[in-house]
Amino acid sequence: MILIYLLLLVLAFLGLFMGLLVGYFCKEELKPGMNYLNWLRHLLFIAILIIFFVKNPSWLFVILIAVIIILFSLSKNRETLYYYVLAVIFFLSWRYNGFAMIAPLIFLYGFPLGSMHLYYNIKEKKKQVILKLLYRYAGFLINGITLGLIGLLF
Repeated sequence: MILIYLLLLVLAFLGLFMGLLVGYFCKEELKPGMNYLNWLRHLLFIAILIIFFVKNPSWLFVILIAVIIILFSLSKNRETLYYYVLAVIFFLSWRYNGFAMIAPLIFLYGFPLGSMHLYYNIKEKKKQVILKLLYRYAGFLINGITLGLIGLLF
């Protein structure tokens, strides 16, 4: 069961690289589309939260996720930290309810995030952009793997 979780975690993470790939195919559309990408990112994040809270109506989850999001909102790197929160939501939905809907939404959340990352780093070489993306958002994988292993113990 943990193998399926880890495989789906990696697949959800690949959404970032798919967004990067789409961004490379249509570089000229990144600048005019940035507003739409930002809106899509926010709408997907809200959809993930709503589905998670509807499927898991526990006050403990609501308070835990809300406190984490509020604390991360105080940072200037909040978009990166919000992606890390999605690893917590991914794990909790796997353990309890809503995993079938939340996992694809997290994958889709990576599309605008990867494209926006490319836009902000467009002048760098492809290898540097990919490594920077991996470095910036690897916390999602680290959090997800750590939570999965902890969940395996309990």
